[in-house]
Amino acid sequence: MRRDQHPEPFWRAARHCWYVQLGKKQLRLHPDRDEAYRRYHEILSRKPEEQAPQPHLPSRLVVELLDAFLDWAKTNKAPHTYIWYKANIQRFVDAIPAGLTIAELKPYHVTRATDAHTNWANNTRLDFITAVKRAFNWAVDEEIIDRSPLARVRKPAREAREMAVSPSEYAGVIAAASEPNFRDLLEMAWETGARVQELRKIEAVHVDADNSRIVLPPSRTKGKKRYRVIYLGTDRARELVRRLTAEKPEGTLLTNSEGRPWTKDAINCAFCRLEKKIGKKFHLGAFRKGFTTEGLKNGVDTVTMAHLLGHRDASMVSRVYGRVQQDPAFMAEAARRAKGAKPNGDA
Repeated sequence: MRRDQHPEPFWRAARHCWYVQLGKKQLRLHPDRDEAYRRYHEILSRKPEEQAPQPHLPSRLVVELLDAFLDWAKTNKAPHTYIWYKANIQRFVDAIPAGLTIAELKPYHVTRATDAHTNWANNTRLDFITAVKRAFNWAVDEEIIDRSPLARVRKPAREAREMAVSPSEYAGVIAAASEPNFRDLLEMAWETGARVQELRKIEAVHVDADNSRIVLPPSRTKGKKRYRVIYLGTDRARELVRRLTAEKPEGTLLTNSEGRPWTKDAINCAFCRLEKKIGKKFHLGAFRKGFTTEGLKNGVDTVTMAHLLGHRDASMVSRVYGRVQQDPAFMAEAARRAKGAKPNGDA
């Protein structure tokens, strides 16, 4: 039997599974080597016309698979991640026919669902497609289906939000923010540069007052792998944390007016109310970018700034968070220094 007629199974590390090449198609076998070879020999025992891989797309309804995925996500993912999946998948379920089967599902159904929401921003479209595709990739991993019918659906590139709060804008925002709890949240974001999800999880037990810092355990951090250290570098940050820990020795420090931890939607609603006062819509990420931009302008190097923000290296600071280019006066002064001129005001 010639080798080129019956290629041997091979291991795809990226998929953690054994495959075999049949003609122009790769057939998924199994993650276990023995089972993969059993299936391989079973395929070879078929007649030539029967050896072409046929995708196993059962007649089960799409909604049944999506429900199974959400059940898994509820058990295995963080609550906010499960809520994110549920919201996006519900939008997809609302957009497809009630009796649609997995075998009938096409990329077209995703395209039609996104196109129906003309008001969706690029990142909203990306999140929607990501959540739906993840459900079917999970089904492949669990061997519920052999391939995802949405594998070729393309996702738009994520667009970074360019807004960075300046010191003058911050002063205007704080003056207009009349609700004390919301003002505490804004001040902590500005003074520390912490992520939104970090601000929502800080408790008194995480505060290391002797070293002017907050230490979040891996279970409370992005990626859940490393400790996250948030430094309290200003008198205002330390004063704010001292007051909050005295008021709330247990539970979340930053809460809304009802005493509940801030949610994504509650924060957005607060910014919408603020927009009616100042005529501009902000978001907490802009405060993090403002913290970074001011740090760079004040001479903090990108490596140190990356550690202050909780990044492993300086690439994100350079590409996403540093917005020094939004300050014309600073950039003009930098251009002067680039040509060897002394800073303005020097003799």
